[in-house]
Amino acid sequence: MTGRSVSLTTQQALFERIFSRTLTHEGVFSDHPQDLGGATKYGITQHTLNAYQDSLSVTTKSLTAEDSPDLAKATITSLTQSQAMQIYWVMYYQQPKIYLLSSAIQPVIFDMAVNHGPKQAIKLLQHVLNLSGLVNISQDGQLGPITARACDQVYQQMGDYLINALCDERVAFYHRIVARQPNQQIFLNGWLRRAQTYYLA
Repeated sequence: MTGRSVSLTTQQALFERIFSRTLTHEGVFSDHPQDLGGATKYGITQHTLNAYQDSLSVTTKSLTAEDSPDLAKATITSLTQSQAMQIYWVMYYQQPKIYLLSSAIQPVIFDMAVNHGPKQAIKLLQHVLNLSGLVNISQDGQLGPITARACDQVYQQMGDYLINALCDERVAFYHRIVARQPNQQIFLNGWLRRAQTYYLA
């Protein structure tokens, strides 16, 4: 099932399942001195919260019935789980167009988008698709119809091996981070455990 052919209601139901899975990897509140993202709550950084608040003047499809004024005044410490879910829906699912991917691929790419940033996650996806030898697409970090069709084509040929290949590339990406920034070694085991949960037998 691809996101291109399903209703917004179905997208929301799939997103809520994906969000719940990703949330198991994100602590309620964290402010580790070596975390480059700074203080986070439910995986939302202050930078992400600020960016979302700046975008509230732009019309977006709301996931919940809650009005945006509460989020406009929210701080990291006051952020609720439902508010975090709204931010994830807009900034990590709708804006990067994760919904264009098949339902099988969405969970791992969404979690990568949360952990690495949407553009980096999509670049990793495009890289893995090209490594398959079945497609040759631009690795520009933009998820549009060309990347979505390429992903469908490769998934039809590779099936779950594609998901495992994405996990392999994610693991390699974590190791590259630590090689460039050794002080991030403290997070490596947790990152690897997170990636491991998305492998398929």
